[in-house]
Amino acid sequence: MSLWTDKAERGSAWLIRLIVWLARAAGRPLCRALLYPVVLYFMLTDRTARRASAEFLQAVHDRRARWREIFAHFYSFAVTLLDRVYMAAGDFHRFEVTIAGLPLVDRLLQGGHGCVVLGSHLGSFDLMMLAQRAMDGRPISIVMRIDPRSKVRRIAGIDEFAPNMIPLGRPDSYLRAHEALVRGEIIALLADRVDGPTASLPARFLGRETLMPIAPHVLAARSQAPVVMCFGLYEGGNRYRIEFVEFGAPAPVAARGAALQPVVDRYAALLERYARQYPLNWFNFYPYWGDAPGRAP
Repeated sequence: MSLWTDKAERGSAWLIRLIVWLARAAGRPLCRALLYPVVLYFMLTDRTARRASAEFLQAVHDRRARWREIFAHFYSFAVTLLDRVYMAAGDFHRFEVTIAGLPLVDRLLQGGHGCVVLGSHLGSFDLMMLAQRAMDGRPISIVMRIDPRSKVRRIAGIDEFAPNMIPLGRPDSYLRAHEALVRGEIIALLADRVDGPTASLPARFLGRETLMPIAPHVLAARSQAPVVMCFGLYEGGNRYRIEFVEFGAPAPVAARGAALQPVVDRYAALLERYARQYPLNWFNFYPYWGDAPGRAP
């Protein structure tokens, strides 16, 4: 997952280690206060992230983004990054975590086909990965890109190479995911951004066209596993909400290319609905919209 912190951390690992140490030694209130100058620094020095935030907030509010809104956007992400330190240690007692829609997942799993959980850059995907400890041991595998340059997760104590992790970019990545679905397990993966030369289709999001990958929808179609969307949302203070949302039936088993357009559009519409409701949870700080045509196999 390529975010503004990935760039910053490569030059400031010592600062991340300091924040992690303070999180464990001094507690969350002090660390939250220390985040203000850190966030201000990145907001002033990272033009790409600042412009991406302003572009997104303008699309959501249909007006020019204010500086305090951009700062609040950065700060919301920084707080969730800090909180990962505690969650990685299993300290969920520090937070009020509401899990909504879990009966929906249980009902879908009764069919025996497993379940595809589509995530996004709205909210924290890591929160879903960590919060599975509070989900009664349901079998979940996380499919995600592992950046070997990234230090945030390792410093925070998040195991990127746990048995339930399926790294993207390997020849057997989607084969392993498909096999897990056949076993009746849950597969969670991001479906809102194209990384590299990945097959994609255009979709309307917040009034503009962007590209979205089709591989997650191909996986669901091929396995005919039911699909839900999930958002790990920060609601302020110490409150988090993990919400599972019914997505509907996967595409037909033989669907490929443009035949996947209906499910891609359905995903974009649901993502937009929650983005308008939780705009400060949009944790993609690189330009999101582009003019490139969709690429379908």
